[in-house]
Amino acid sequence: MAVPLTDRIGDAWLSGTPRYLTDLDRAEPASAIRSTPELRHWRAMSYRTDSLSGTMLAAGLETAAPTVRLPLDARGLHAISIGTVPIRTPAEGLTLGMPLKLSGDDAYSFLTMEAYRRPDHGVDVVEMYWKVADLTGQALDIGQASARAGEGDGAGAFACAAARVVYIKLVPLTDAEIAAWRADQARADTRRLFAHNDAHFAQYLFRLTSADDVRREIEQYHESDFSRMYWEAGGGDLMSYFSSIGRRHTLDGLEDYGRRGDRMHAESWRVFRDAGVDPFDVALEQTHAVGLEFHAGYRVAGFQYPPPLDHHNHGDTYFVRHPEFYGEDREGNRTPRISYSYPEVREFVLSLLREMAERPIDGVCLLYNRRPPVVEYELPLVEEFAREFGCDPRTLPEDDPDWLAYRAGTLTQFMRDVRAAMDEASRDRPRRIAVSAIVAASEAENLMQGLDLATWVREGLVDTLIPYSARTNFRPFFNEPGGMVWTDSEQLRFLAETVADSSCLVAPNVMPRSMSAEDYRRQAATIYAAGAEHLFFWDSAGGGCRANFGHEWNVLRRLGHVDEIQAWLEAGEPELPRPSMPLREWDGWDLSYVTPG
Repeated sequence: MAVPLTDRIGDAWLSGTPRYLTDLDRAEPASAIRSTPELRHWRAMSYRTDSLSGTMLAAGLETAAPTVRLPLDARGLHAISIGTVPIRTPAEGLTLGMPLKLSGDDAYSFLTMEAYRRPDHGVDVVEMYWKVADLTGQALDIGQASARAGEGDGAGAFACAAARVVYIKLVPLTDAEIAAWRADQARADTRRLFAHNDAHFAQYLFRLTSADDVRREIEQYHESDFSRMYWEAGGGDLMSYFSSIGRRHTLDGLEDYGRRGDRMHAESWRVFRDAGVDPFDVALEQTHAVGLEFHAGYRVAGFQYPPPLDHHNHGDTYFVRHPEFYGEDREGNRTPRISYSYPEVREFVLSLLREMAERPIDGVCLLYNRRPPVVEYELPLVEEFAREFGCDPRTLPEDDPDWLAYRAGTLTQFMRDVRAAMDEASRDRPRRIAVSAIVAASEAENLMQGLDLATWVREGLVDTLIPYSARTNFRPFFNEPGGMVWTDSEQLRFLAETVADSSCLVAPNVMPRSMSAEDYRRQAATIYAAGAEHLFFWDSAGGGCRANFGHEWNVLRRLGHVDEIQAWLEAGEPELPRPSMPLREWDGWDLSYVTPG
C-alpha cells in the first residue's frame, strides 16, 4: 500500500528531478584527499550502483580527516540528502558520523547512523535527508567527528566516528512546493515535541572542545516539530555549567577512569574551562537561535554514584561533607543518598536552581527519574509523623497511605520553594520561568517516591509533568513486540485526570531510544489518544543519539503533525520506505562476488 500523499517525510513529496553529485573527490583542498588510506586524509573510493557511479569520500576510526569543501553550483531552495554506506558490524565502529555545514551556515549539523545490515549481507547506500536550504552561492563543508585519544599525531592519537559520504542529492522545489514548505514550517500547532540532552554523551563519545562542537548538538532541530530543549544543568552538587556553588565536571586530579569516555568527558570540560567557554551557555544561546525554548534539567538524586560511575564522586563533595544529611532506611541504616527531608539540603538545591535562573533560561526541570529515592525514613520525619499519628511509620506497611501522604509533603514543600524561587527570578522577564518534573505514570508509583502530583497541580507548582515510563522504578525498556513504553492509552489515565481543568501539560516520554519509524508513529498515536498533546524524548540527542538524520529521525521530527499520523493510520499503517540502493561495486570490488564465512 502506498504511503499517503499527506506525508512529507524527507524529499519524497517533491516533484523536481534530483541532481546527484557523485564525484566527491572534487572537494577542496585536493591535498586532503588520497586514493589510499592515510592518516589525516580522506580516502577517495570508486563505487557503482544500478543508477549511479562516482567517487565517495571515506575515513576510518583513527583517520581524523580534515574538513573539505565541495562546490554545489546550485541556486534557490533545494532539499539536500546525503548518500552513505553504513557501518555493518561493531568492528567498524559504534556509529557512522559526519559533521556537515553549508558554507553560509553558522554551525554544523551532525549526521549519524547506527549499524545497519541487510539480511542477505549485501551492502546498501542509505540515503539521509538533511534539510531544505537556499543553495545560491553555497558550498558544502564535510568533516569527520574526531576526538583526541592520545598524545602526538600518529596512529591511536584520535578516536573517530567512521565517515562515508557517497553522494549529495539535491532536489529543487517548485514555487508551489516552496509555498507549501514555508506554510508547513510556520505551523504552530505542530510544535508538540520536547527534546532532552544529558549534556554528557557527546563529550563522552567525541571529547567536544569548542563552541562549534556544542552548537552541532542543537542544529539538528531546524525543520522539526520540536519546541523545547531540556538540557541538563547537573545533578547533586556536580554541575554541567560553570557554577560558583557546585563542583565542575573537570574532576581535576583524577587520572584513572572506569571507561575511556569518562576520561574524555572530563578532559573536554578542562579544555572548555581553560578556554573560558561554558558549554551550557553556548547551548542556551544556540537553542534560542534555532527557535526553541531552553529548560535546565537537574538530577535531584545525583549526589553519590556507585561503581563504575564513582568517578562522579571525586573531590570535595557535598555528600562527603554532610553525613548528617544521609538517608535512612526502615531499619535505621544510613543509605548512600542525600535526603531532602532536611531543609538545609533543599535550600542548597534551591541555590543551584537560582544560579541557573540567572541565565535567560525558559524553565527548570526536576529529574526525579534518575536514582531515587530522595526521601526515606529519616529520623526527623519519623519523629514528626509519630507525634501526629501516634505510631512509628517504620512499623507500618511501606505503602501505608497516611505515611506516604505525610512523607510526600517534604517534596511538595520543596516544589513550593522551587515555584517561589522561579517566580522571583522571573520578576523582570516577559515570561514566567516554567517548572517541569519527570515523574512516574501511576499514582502509587509516584507516592512511593514521595511525589504528590495532585497537590502540585492543584497548587500550580508545576507547568509540565513528564511521565518517564509505565513500569515501576522508572524502567523504560519493554520486551513486548515493538518495545514501546506506552502500549495502552489507559496507562496515562492517572496523569490525564490529574491535570484535567488545569493549565499543566503532560508530555509522556517516548522510549526506547531505538524504534522503527512505524513504531514511532504508533507510539505517538497511543499517547495522543490518551489526551496528551506533547511528546518528550529522553536522550533525543547527545552525539547524534536520535537526532541523527536517519530514516527514523525524519519520521520522529514530524511527530507533531497529528494529521499525518492519522492519515497514515487510516491508510492501514503502510511501511515507510527507507531510501536506499544496492551498492554493486566498491573501490573495484564486485560485491556480487560473495566470500562466505
